[in-house]
Amino acid sequence: MTTNNKIRKDLRLKRLNLTLKQQQIASEELCEQLIRHESFKHSKNIACYLATQGELSLMPFIDACWQQKKNIFLPVLQKCQQNALWFVPFNINTTLISNRYGILEPKHVNKQRNVKIIHLDSIFVPLVAFDLNGNRLGMGAGYYDRTLNNLKSRQKWFKPRLIGVGYDFQQVKNIKTNPWDIPMHFISTDKALHRVKN
Repeated sequence: MTTNNKIRKDLRLKRLNLTLKQQQIASEELCEQLIRHESFKHSKNIACYLATQGELSLMPFIDACWQQKKNIFLPVLQKCQQNALWFVPFNINTTLISNRYGILEPKHVNKQRNVKIIHLDSIFVPLVAFDLNGNRLGMGAGYYDRTLNNLKSRQKWFKPRLIGVGYDFQQVKNIKTNPWDIPMHFISTDKALHRVKN
């Protein structure tokens, strides 16, 4: 049986081997998938991410959101809680800095700018691998799982919608899950948008 670590290693390498042109085409195809989706029309506050290490970029989608006056938020590593995220506003004037992993994030000087997770309509989550049951493998540090953990105790999921984002080739048959893993409501790739039956 293939372990999650082997899946993560193999698919990260495959992702890193994509050319810039392949990444750009996939990103544009992803944007087309997302802006046509019904939930996009009803989402006002949307958390995205800035791609790193070959991740599928959301920038064309972010640009489309700005054009429609939607509010975009990006994750920032929390200073006061280990391995968790804040979500802060992101616009064309936002100053970006590299965090300790070399990932760009908004320069965060005011804790009051954080948006509560329940005020977000959608959260787009990067992934290394996914299955069609809504399970995802991330980079392995567990930031999103820790940040979103409180949502597991809710009786019904209204918002935010959790949308895993990756290339179509990152789909695997089955991901071995852990008790702390947070499943996605949708998986969006450059080729399709999959609704998960939770």
